[in-house]
Amino acid sequence: MTYRPPAREGISPRKVVLQAVVPADTEYFAAAAGDSPFSPGQLLPAGMALSRPVPAWYHPDVPEERPIPFDYTMLYEDHDLIVVDKPHFLPTTSNGRLVRETLQTRLRMDFGEDDIVPLHRLDRLTAGVVVCSRNLRTRGTYQRLFAERKVTKTYYARLSACLEYSGTVELSMHKVKGSRQVSLGGTPTLTHVEAHGYAASLIPHTGHTHQLRVVCNYLGAPIQGDDTYPIDRGLDLYDFSSPLQLVAHRLEFADPLSGTRREFSTLRQLGGNLN
Repeated sequence: MTYRPPAREGISPRKVVLQAVVPADTEYFAAAAGDSPFSPGQLLPAGMALSRPVPAWYHPDVPEERPIPFDYTMLYEDHDLIVVDKPHFLPTTSNGRLVRETLQTRLRMDFGEDDIVPLHRLDRLTAGVVVCSRNLRTRGTYQRLFAERKVTKTYYARLSACLEYSGTVELSMHKVKGSRQVSLGGTPTLTHVEAHGYAASLIPHTGHTHQLRVVCNYLGAPIQGDDTYPIDRGLDLYDFSSPLQLVAHRLEFADPLSGTRREFSTLRQLGGNLN
């Protein structure tokens, strides 16, 4: 197995290629490389001159973060998987602004396991079922399920307008760099929608940023609590006053190891207690 330093406080190390001299800003550990003069994991002395580029690992300096006052609920665990109900407002993994206050970091700290990695993502504002891998040996097998779209995900949403719709919505979407909103045109997406009144069941057949939020807005019934569609109201990581009324309710797949049908669902109610 390729050398990789353990996480610190649930936060993974980062890899870099050092040039000319080993910096003194933090500790660097040699990464595995065929032409490296150092053994994998060897501490590289600060100030050492380097005769060639050297790949190395280091632990980033991550400042403290204001706590997100909502936590996950355990749904299931075995030796391969951990399944949780993620709350609104907690990122699944680091989004660049939050690193410590993420589902991944909390799970690693709570279980004392550096290898816990979510197998898919939920938007920070979306609550519901998240399946995580805790076993490196089987992770790739489960990751392929998601990559090959062999997982059925059912979401429930509360809409801001009355809508009667039953069918599959085909939309092309494009995430503009620097914009929080996704624009129409670009990558094709498919979403099955069953909407009756202010309630909707949504099954995405593709996985695009903000796909469900864009679809509901396109149909004239944005999801309640949406801070981005139809109007971008700006980002405030610590405004918990209006949770997005979107929940990843159920996730289903045929287990690639056992062949059994797996189904995980949340009892979370839209508009209910966020805890």
